[in-house]
Parts: sequence; structure tokens; C-alpha cells
Amino acid sequence: MKPGFDKMNLDITIHSIEETKVYGDLGLTRCTYTLKMTPKAGGETIIAMPDGKALTLYERQSDGSWKIKYDIFNSNTPPK
Repeated sequence: MKPGFDKMNLDITIHSIEETKVYGDLGLTRCTYTLKMTPKAGGETIIAMPDGKALTLYERQSDGSWKIKYDIFNSNTPPK
């Protein structure tokens, strides 16, 4: 997958953050988004995920910053 994504410019638009919770040094967000992809070499922009949702788990670092530990995502749109 990585070689394919390396050839694209990605544009992710977050539509809403549905939930945010913190449990000690772990935090999570649940959101909805749209993903658009445009070839770096030029060409038409495609809407790769028009109606996506994600659940992201963050871990607090020793310096107090947060880093993504897991990011799970999928589409609400049925396959064609």
C-alpha cells in the first residue's frame, strides 16, 4: 500500500469529532471525515472515502505530548 500512497497527495477533512475521552495516559477520539487523493504527477482528484469514520488511540509521552498509538478507520459507504 505504501508505494501507492507515496504517489498521492492526501487531503483529509475532519467533519466532526464525535467523542473525546482521556483514560490516564491514553486518550481516544472518534470522528467522521472525507479523504481526497490527487496524483503527485498531476491528474484528477478522486474522493477515496466520501463518508469515513475513525477511532484513534493516543498515548501521552514523558514530555507531556500525545502520539498516535493506533488509528482505525473505515467507510460508511457500501462497496460498489
